[in-house]
Amino acid sequence: MNRDVVKWDDLRVFLEVARQGSVHAAAKRLNLDHSTVCRRIGKLENLLSVKLLDRTQRGIVLRDGVQDVLRHIEHMETHANSLEDAIVGTGTATQIVRIATMEGIASRYIARRIPLLERFAPTVKIELVSIPQPVDLSRKEADIFLSFFNPRLPGLSSKKIAEFALFLYCSEEYARAHGRPRSRADLADHVFVDYIEDLLEIDAVRWLNDVVQSPKVSFYSNSIIAQCAAAVAGAGIVMLPTFVAAGVDCLARVIPEQASTRRDVWVSVRVEQSSLKRIKCVMQFLTHIFQMDREFLMGKVAELGTS
Repeated sequence: MNRDVVKWDDLRVFLEVARQGSVHAAAKRLNLDHSTVCRRIGKLENLLSVKLLDRTQRGIVLRDGVQDVLRHIEHMETHANSLEDAIVGTGTATQIVRIATMEGIASRYIARRIPLLERFAPTVKIELVSIPQPVDLSRKEADIFLSFFNPRLPGLSSKKIAEFALFLYCSEEYARAHGRPRSRADLADHVFVDYIEDLLEIDAVRWLNDVVQSPKVSFYSNSIIAQCAAAVAGAGIVMLPTFVAAGVDCLARVIPEQASTRRDVWVSVRVEQSSLKRIKCVMQFLTHIFQMDREFLMGKVAELGTS
């Protein structure tokens, strides 16, 4: 093997194909065409005199004995990222950190606190992805995953950074048409807005089940923003996190002392990225805003405070 001609760009392509389990997905991630990825992999295999990948019905898989090679390349990537951090620290170049989380907390909370990021990471820009299922950080779908549960996956560093409360809400229009529940027993006589069961991939968002057994549902959506809009229109009672209901003046809490629940907020990063400066700065930003807004998140104040 001629080690002098093995290039990092080719190793990076192999690493992405191994992570994605698909040449097509790796090509899209790397902004390359399919044929270029195949050519780079073939070139690398020739240089190393090793067959690296096999095609199966499940996609691309590593050949036996190649895991050690992959681990070495992952270490190289970590050092390359650290070098990038060091270079950026000497100038004004911008770095991107992608955060993935659920739609409601992305749109109705994180996005509203983005201006505070500059205090912690002036050279970092956020890509905020709202996604209704768990994110695979090992495939670099994101750099940071904010979830309502502990992923407990190998290779991830996860910690709880906050919790938030959820309450039942209804509109005046609904209350005029159906009355307003006065106790948990009354909830059996009302209709609700909820998630589409067979599209749920995160058990933690089954929060309506925490307070209502076998609810009668009049409207389903996989979007919590759509659920909120339907409740505003009088379609039914809805269970909402405080950050989604905040500022929606025509919704009022329903028996909040008797019908509420809580969820934790967990932040996860890949272990090999956890020491990168840009990741640490964004983590500090997230920890700060969740601690600053804990009264709001728990429903003890109605609106976000000024920073």
